[in-house]
Amino acid sequence: MSNSDTEINAGLMRRLLALLYDGILIIGIYMSYVILVTYLNGSALESQLEILFLQFSFIILIFLFYCYFWKFNNGQTLGMQVWKIKLVSSGNEEININKMVLRCALSMIFSLVFLSNFIFIIFNKERKTLGDYFSKTKLLKVY
Repeated sequence: MSNSDTEINAGLMRRLLALLYDGILIIGIYMSYVILVTYLNGSALESQLEILFLQFSFIILIFLFYCYFWKFNNGQTLGMQVWKIKLVSSGNEEININKMVLRCALSMIFSLVFLSNFIFIIFNKERKTLGDYFSKTKLLKVY
């Protein structure tokens, strides 16, 4: 995969479909987590502090989900496996945890700002998101 002539960066549709697949998995995991926390608490979490705790834990869950799969599943989440894409460093070396966390954080931030993370893919030849550029990573099609 080191030959750049044979590398094909993943396109927008493939990325969005993998994100949708992963999103369904994350929501399922999070719902199980909320049920467990509610059960252990003895009631629904209703105070502002409890709601803030659940929101913060959702963000942490997203980071853990992506970083875990990228680290221990050869740069692929379950959705990325289905849609045959893989996260690699720009130099095609194994991605380290710092780049994973940075990419995850930047992707979340840029996606929340008018979906700029995905709109950027449309306007560049390399099919990279803003998160990819700043974290020096890329998503490649794998066969």
